[in-house]
Amino acid sequence: MPFDWWYNDRQQVGLDFDDEAQVSTYDIRQAGSAERDRELLRHLGVSADMAVADIGCGTGILICEAARTCKSALGIDISHAMLSAAKARAEGLGCDNLTFQQAGFLSFDAPEGVFDLITAKNALHHLPDFWKAMAFSRIYATLKPGGRLYIRDVMFSGPPQHLAKAVEGWIDWLAANTGYSREEGASHVRDEYSTFAWAIERMLNDCGFRVVEHTLSGVYGTFIAERAP
Repeated sequence: MPFDWWYNDRQQVGLDFDDEAQVSTYDIRQAGSAERDRELLRHLGVSADMAVADIGCGTGILICEAARTCKSALGIDISHAMLSAAKARAEGLGCDNLTFQQAGFLSFDAPEGVFDLITAKNALHHLPDFWKAMAFSRIYATLKPGGRLYIRDVMFSGPPQHLAKAVEGWIDWLAANTGYSREEGASHVRDEYSTFAWAIERMLNDCGFRVVEHTLSGVYGTFIAERAP
């Protein structure tokens, strides 16, 4: 860590993803899909000459699909168990251009200006908002000019007076459709750090990014943001 006040982003927040039971059910609960990730990577313009990193790579579906197309790929996750699953997936697919780091948004190690694309799906909510902004600043520095950041996460976009109803509806939906229990959904909102979509957009802009695309659904949101060319 660069300072004695720096946040320890290697600590587990919320569900323990070093628990083998969590890892073994993760892809089903998250509706992980190599086909959908390939489509996402096509949408993001991933090509053979690109360097791609995925922060919070989990079991490695997205970063393995990226590695099958791009020049070099890096999977980053704080969970040793998740990285073990991701490495096994990479080995099975013969992804010899893919490396891994056990780290997070605030602790991954990369030179400045090396990545064409960084992705982060359902991982940013592990950081408080102050540290989300610090993470965006670090990501910006490691992107090439014109490089892009893709984020998908829980981020609320409705007015505050409607949030209780939105959260209750989302927790019920999780329990009915994903295998996450009501308590796990409630714990996410209570103990983790999902935030407002407008806060994410403000952080991105203040860090120098230009938002080129965003999609908001009330509870989930995606942003594609670009470093200045």
